Amino acid sequence: MTEARDPDSPGPAEVAVIIPAFNSGAYLDQALASLAGQTVLPGTVVVVDDCSSDDTSERARRWQGRLPLELIRLERNCGPGVARHRAIQATSTALLAMLDADDLFLPDHLETMAAAYRGCPGLISAQVLSWYPGQQLVGPAKARLVPRTSYQLGALLRHNFVTFPIFSRDLYESAGGFGAEYLCEDWLLWIRMVRAGARVVMASHPTAVSRQRPGSLSFDSALITQRSIDALTAELHKAGSPAEVRATRAGLRALRAKLSFYRATELASQRRPWQARQAAFEGLPGGSPRDAAGLLALLAAPSATTRLERLMRPHRLPVERSKTQSSTANSR
Repeated sequence: MTEARDPDSPGPAEVAVIIPAFNSGAYLDQALASLAGQTVLPGTVVVVDDCSSDDTSERARRWQGRLPLELIRLERNCGPGVARHRAIQATSTALLAMLDADDLFLPDHLETMAAAYRGCPGLISAQVLSWYPGQQLVGPAKARLVPRTSYQLGALLRHNFVTFPIFSRDLYESAGGFGAEYLCEDWLLWIRMVRAGARVVMASHPTAVSRQRPGSLSFDSALITQRSIDALTAELHKAGSPAEVRATRAGLRALRAKLSFYRATELASQRRPWQARQAAFEGLPGGSPRDAAGLLALLAAPSATTRLERLMRPHRLPVERSKTQSSTANSR
């Protein structure tokens, strides 16, 4: 049964697109071109240059005649959470859409996301394609689904499944806005939004493209995992029910298993097989059957498992990346 739509709810033209950018000159033109090609243009676009040392600001200014674009330049590097918050403060639209400076929207992204919001106001997550420049464009094997409403907070505490979201200004403010964390600031905000009563809704089909760049922070899996552990450990103290505590601990177990895997593969690549086996053993039991299988493989054959991991890494979709780690972080 189709839910009735509120004719007074915000349309796509009432969406502000928020873009934090740090040394993003090589990619920003493509991100902004993807906004200029939307089937319904955004009401405003705000680029926050987080004290870049390249031509990020100059490239943003060139688009001011083609997009309703405002440029904000920070005098010191503050990180993605602060940059996004400053951009949001500079807008007045009812809806807010997130885009990183090295990523792209397909032409129907804003139209699709705003329609999903009108159908069910809440925290709308995009379906995403992953792009490995010069190699391949990878789509999901099947449409991503979200848990039922009553299970969403527990699932989100286990892993971040919200990507390229759109949400209302009221929800943003009620959840306290972006924090100043260096990484995971978005994941923590989604958790607070769901705690505040928001429902996560998945868009109907892929409309966003996540650029995967070797050498970017998004490929530093061990660092991202450690920061995720730090963030989720803090959330454990905020859990409001035994169910939240269990979900948070399950998420921490999975993250620690992944971190053990990354450490073990690094030790194996350094030809330190016994230390690699010890690191793998510390991660058992794994947070999932897949994690456990990887750790067991490292216990049995560290060098062979590491060689296989290196072969597969460029073709594997990033785990736990909400794209979510903004380009402010990715460019470091």
